[in-house]
Amino acid sequence: MALPNLLLRLNCKEYKNWMKAGLCLQILQSRLQGYIDSEMQKFHRQIIAGISPTARHRPRCQCRSQGKQFQPSCPVCMEWKNNILHHHKNRNGEIHWGNCNPSLWPIDYWELAKVFLPRGHTKSKGPHECDAAALLNLINFCDQFQVSNVSKVREVIKCRNDLMHSSNMKVSSSWLNDFGQKMQDLISELRHVPNSVNDPIQEVLLSDWSVDDLSVNEVDGFNAESFGGEFVYLRNSPLDGVSLNELEIQLVNQLLEELYLQKEESRALSEEDLGTVCKMKTFLIENQDLLPVFQEDLEKLELLLN
Repeated sequence: MALPNLLLRLNCKEYKNWMKAGLCLQILQSRLQGYIDSEMQKFHRQIIAGISPTARHRPRCQCRSQGKQFQPSCPVCMEWKNNILHHHKNRNGEIHWGNCNPSLWPIDYWELAKVFLPRGHTKSKGPHECDAAALLNLINFCDQFQVSNVSKVREVIKCRNDLMHSSNMKVSSSWLNDFGQKMQDLISELRHVPNSVNDPIQEVLLSDWSVDDLSVNEVDGFNAESFGGEFVYLRNSPLDGVSLNELEIQLVNQLLEELYLQKEESRALSEEDLGTVCKMKTFLIENQDLLPVFQEDLEKLELLLN
């Protein structure tokens, strides 16, 4: 059954740390979404106001972006590209133009926003479909966001990447403590953002989530309830009503998506990536309760190894 298997995994402190960090990033993500949405709509209006009337309203063109390349074939897209580069802090570096459809820039604010996102956001329709790393990349690379010390943003992005590249889905307590400090530093930089997130994040980091008796459906630090023996829900928590099972599935899915994107981008996995694939495959096989959700992924992982 799902409940005993999950609680057994929570008895591994390093795995529990991995899930706690993932939950903190989800809290941050949920609090940034409204702010990002408002700022990017404002940014879109500002860009439109600064370009020629011809570039504001026109039928779709045939210009296409691919990967990190975009060479406009029409003057309108060239004007949009030049304006975007003027506001892009990574203008001489890696820009994932392939995330967006340039012909939609005049009418869709999020198609413009996707130029500032990391790879893999082609299908994204708004900030509600982005994880914390994507939203932080937007803050990092778009000059619409004024942050006095942008290194604090980059530090949390790095922590998120470390978390999603942890092949055994475990992080040490010292790593978690360092992550917690960097999250506090970031929140201080973003104190102008509505709905401060420091207190709920601290609540997660300080909670024990200890499991002493599998017959008792209680996780220390939260009131945990099982429904039909299948779910452990966090109640009176920063994400009230979200189950630990759902959180675990979301985090494992993010890690798998990172692997698939790496394969798509490089066409060949490194030795380190192949090691991660092997560990992920072993993890899913050893935790049979997760197989109904990740059976298709298990097959994909097998194909990556062949």
